[in-house]
Amino acid sequence: MAKAKDKNDQVIVAIFNSYTDADKAVTLLKEWDNANEEIKLGAVGTMIKEKGKVKTDTGGRKTGKGAKVGSIVGIIAAVLSGPIGLIGGAVAGGLTGGVVGSFMKNSTHLNKSEIEEIGKELDAGRAAVVVTCDDFEVAQTRDQLIKAGGKVRNYEVPQEAIAAAAAAVPGADPVAVAETPAEVVSEALADAGEAADAAVDATADGASDAAASVSDATSDGAMAVADTMSDEEPKVS
Repeated sequence: MAKAKDKNDQVIVAIFNSYTDADKAVTLLKEWDNANEEIKLGAVGTMIKEKGKVKTDTGGRKTGKGAKVGSIVGIIAAVLSGPIGLIGGAVAGGLTGGVVGSFMKNSTHLNKSEIEEIGKELDAGRAAVVVTCDDFEVAQTRDQLIKAGGKVRNYEVPQEAIAAAAAAVPGADPVAVAETPAEVVSEALADAGEAADAAVDATADGASDAAASVSDATSDGAMAVADTMSDEEPKVS
C-alpha cells in the first residue's frame, strides 16, 4: 500500500523525568528508526529548562528533516521563554513575535495552552523529546517512547502553519519561503535566540563592569580619606 512519505506533519512530545532519561530515549529511538525499513522519522530534538531559560538541541541541523523539528522546538521555546530581560526580550520579540503569532493562527492542535502545559513539565525539572513523523508512523513511535519511560502526547501541525510562520519572517527570501518554509522558520528562530542571548550577555557584562568601577572608585576614595586623616594626625614630641 502506498504511503504518503516525509510530510512529517505529526509532532510527538514525550516528557521524561530528567535530561539523562530523555537522552537515552533519543538514542534508543534513533537506533530503532535506523533498523526499521518502514519507519523513517524526521529529526529528534530535546528541550530542558535551566536557570529560567529554555535550552534546546536539535542536532545542529536547520535543513532537511532537521528543519521541521527545529521550527517546532523553536516556536515552543519562543512561547515559553517570554521576556528574556528587557534588552533580550526586545530583540527576540522583534524577530519572533510575528512568526509565532502566524503559526498559532494556523495550528489548532499545538496551541499556546498545550505549549504552556509542556512548559509546566520543564519548570518541574523534566525534559522533553520532540519528534516529527508521518501519520502512519505515530502509533509505533509513541510505543517506543512510552517503552523508554516517556509520558507522550502528539499533535498534528499542518504545513499551512509552518508556511504562514515562514512568510512572517522579516526579510525572508520569497523563494525559500515557498520551497523550504521549515528551514526559513528554523533558522530565523535560532538566530533570534542567539541574538537575544548575546544582548542579555552584553547587558550583564556592562552591569558587571559598572559595578566593578563603582567598587574601585569607592575603594580609592576610602584610601584617599584614610591617607588624609593620617597626614593630619598631630605628631607627639
